[in-house]
Amino acid sequence: MILNKVLVLAVFMTFVFACSHVDEINANLEESSSDEKSHNAGENCGSCHNVSGSEAVREAGWWTVAGTVYSSGNSPQTNATIELWEKPNKQGALIKRLVSDKIGNFYTNQIIDFKGGCYPSITVGSNTKYMNQKYEGGSCNSCHGVTTNKLEIN
Repeated sequence: MILNKVLVLAVFMTFVFACSHVDEINANLEESSSDEKSHNAGENCGSCHNVSGSEAVREAGWWTVAGTVYSSGNSPQTNATIELWEKPNKQGALIKRLVSDKIGNFYTNQIIDFKGGCYPSITVGSNTKYMNQKYEGGSCNSCHGVTTNKLEIN
């Protein structure tokens, strides 16, 4: 009986702390903007900006979606619009919209439910590129620029 009460209390406390963390993130949303300049373009942002990162990195941001967009070669693509969609080719519900900053990076700490996957797109002007395979994560540079082509759009 006591063990059951302890388990219920532990589950309840986990829920309370998890909810307060979600509320804190939602109240302190951190996202890229075209006016800002981040760092380490092309690197896998998620390798540092995660729950296990250093205290300084955790304070700076724990990114759920992040990556780098280039215009050609190694030139940053500023003001690119990065969107995550429920279905391919900008169909279904829009899950998230971000813009790239002055060195081409985009990021957010908003909690996003990836369990159903998403279909990213990148737009600059009237030019849009689509990822037509479902993706269930947010560390774009963990593949792009490593095992697949960099994210490039003119």
